[in-house]
Amino acid sequence: MRAVAGLLLVAALAGCASTPRPALTVRRLAVLEHDLRAFTGTKLATLDDVERELRELEELRLVYLDTLATEVAPRERVLCLVRIAELHLDLGARVRRVPYPAGSTEVERAAIDDHLSQQALPLEAVGRGVLAQAVDFAAAHGVDDRFTRRARLYQRIHAGEALGRSDLAVLRSELVARTFAAPRTLLEAGRIGQRAARR
Repeated sequence: MRAVAGLLLVAALAGCASTPRPALTVRRLAVLEHDLRAFTGTKLATLDDVERELRELEELRLVYLDTLATEVAPRERVLCLVRIAELHLDLGARVRRVPYPAGSTEVERAAIDDHLSQQALPLEAVGRGVLAQAVDFAAAHGVDDRFTRRARLYQRIHAGEALGRSDLAVLRSELVARTFAAPRTLLEAGRIGQRAARR
């Protein structure tokens, strides 16, 4: 989390300025991308890994919230909200996919799935709530960019709605995006959506 430590210094310096600077916010978000990719790319091998990742999520969430608190541009605010939602939704999806211990019985596996579901549900609820905030904020401020469209796509996926042609176009473009890419756990074929457990 070296980038987060560096970002906190940047945030402290930014706090000294009288008004937020868009270029500074874009740099802050770019620095955060490294940590977000590292976070979403971490596989959870055991139940103990979940606790570690919850602490990592909290650190990243706080930095995004700090950026959100100082950012005035609507587009960057939407991006911050979508990223906060993705942190929660991604971890919820990864929690549901923690592998079973070797030699576990069907009864033990059912108990593990229940335990993992109890840990994932609050993460998914927070993620959905923040997505709703992002979509509402975007609508109120006339923002209809890729992050707004991504937030609406997540909402449709979670609601189990059929994806239309425009939704599939958004999905395809997000899967090949190089900047501010969506976490793979949330959009990969066969694993699409927060509830795609053990696929």
